[in-house]
Formats: sequence, structure tokens, C-alpha cells
Amino acid sequence: MVIKYKKPSPFLSPFVAHFWEKYSPENQQIGYETETVLPENYLNLTFSLGSAYFRSLEEKSPFAALNTPQLETLHTGHNFYKHQANNHIFGIKFLPGGLYPFVHLDFMDLINVSLEMDQIFGTEANLLAEELYHLSDFEGRIERVERFLSKKLIERRLQKFRFIQAGTQLLARQTPDAGIASLTEELNTNYKTLSRAFYEVIGISPKHFAQIQRFEHALELLFLKPEWSCTQIGYHLGYYDQAHFIREFKRFAHQTPSAYRESTGKVETVEQHKDFQQFLSLEHLLHYEVKVY
Repeated sequence: MVIKYKKPSPFLSPFVAHFWEKYSPENQQIGYETETVLPENYLNLTFSLGSAYFRSLEEKSPFAALNTPQLETLHTGHNFYKHQANNHIFGIKFLPGGLYPFVHLDFMDLINVSLEMDQIFGTEANLLAEELYHLSDFEGRIERVERFLSKKLIERRLQKFRFIQAGTQLLARQTPDAGIASLTEELNTNYKTLSRAFYEVIGISPKHFAQIQRFEHALELLFLKPEWSCTQIGYHLGYYDQAHFIREFKRFAHQTPSAYRESTGKVETVEQHKDFQQFLSLEHLLHYEVKVY
């Protein structure tokens, strides 16, 4: 099984993290029963170009077949997927809030769901999917999607997006002991205004966003810094103590930091691919050949 990645053009780089495409050949057995994707602050537009794949938003809940263009929104819990031979999925992973300037849609509480893409882009979504199906290569599909998105940018929504983008970037650079109060001061705003904008553009509060962001950073360090103990990582990320780190990590991962690290011990280093957040899915790490374009 193969997964491909490519960064967007400079025009789309403020909005899109990367493009991706995964493919399971018709004669190849899937190496896992269920893929578990951990919480993240990103959302995806996906196009199924092969046989249907299946998604569940809760453990032990029924799986829904997906074979039409989807908006898979930011997810604060686990996502579960079942794949089969001849799956071929093309996706666009947006940076936090990155889809907001392209759609007439507010993301207030619009999290942990899949939406048919024609609810957002109308019949154009299905026409685009048909074009992508007939294009022969990954880079050709990227070029076509970039042209599509360049025509969808809504200028009047950029100001609020840039406000939120500044906030998410500040959160990423903050020292561990800084809080949301310092963020409002840096942005010259108040918490009510900041919170309302976060809900509208991203779908969750600034505090919830920061918690998931710190969790994502913990996953990265647990995987890429084997020489650091879990205690060192917890303190580096600003958790009060080891118990606080374990409690918060288990809230999102449903396992302890040490258990997660042990599960990744079977994986050869993929540090050169860390920009693509492979550590959110152990199944990706173990079973997919990665190709970066």
C-alpha cells in the first residue's frame, strides 16, 4: 500500500497543509483490520477514486461506506476507517481554519462529522470528482484542485481567517507557561471576540484548540525524540507534572504516553516525513510506503 504527499503551491500554502493520496492495489491484502486516526486540528476534503472505504466516528459504532466527495471536519475524538483492495483516495488536508475563506460556511460546532461535498460546492464537487477520476497521476490531480480552489477564494473572508491564523501561529510559538490570556493581549482583543472567531473559523474554542495542538506535539516528540523520557516531554510541553501529562494524553489517545511510544517502537524512523503527521495513525506508519513529491 502506498501513500503519497505533496506540499501546495505558494498561493495555497497559507491554507493547505498538503495533498495526499493513498492506494491499495486490487491484488494486495490490507495489513490491518481497522485504522485509528487520533484527534487533530485539521480537516480534509476527500475524493474516493476506487472502491468504497468505510468510516466510523465512534468505537464499536456502525461503519458508513464513503464513495462520494466528502468534507471530513476537524475531529476531537478518534476516527476509525476500514479499507479494502482497490481503495484509491485523494485528499486535501487544510491547515486550521484554512477552508474558511473558500466556502460560504461557518464552522460553529461543525466538528466530528462528514458532509457530502456537494452540500458545500454544489454540483461542481461531483464534476470535479469525475475529472480527478479520469486524470492519470497524483500531480495532475493536485494541479486541477489548485485551479478549482483558486477560483473559490472569497476575499471578504480573508480578514477573519488571517486573524485566526495569527492566533494559531502564536499558540504554536508560545512558551509552555503562556496561556490564552497572553494570546488575547498579543492580538489586541478580548477572550469573547477571540472565542467567537475560533468557533466560526475552526469550530472549537481557543482552549480546546491549544489542548489538541499540544497533544499533537506530544505525539511528535514521543515518536521523534526517543532519547527523551516521557517525563522530560511532559515538562517540555508545559504540563504541571507527569500525572497531568498522562491524564491529558489519555483523554485524546486512550492510552498512556509510554504505551503509545511502545506501539511505535516497531516503526523505522520517518523523521523526514514529520511534516505530514504520520504519527496520528499507527497503521500508516506500519503498513504504507511513503512517497513525497
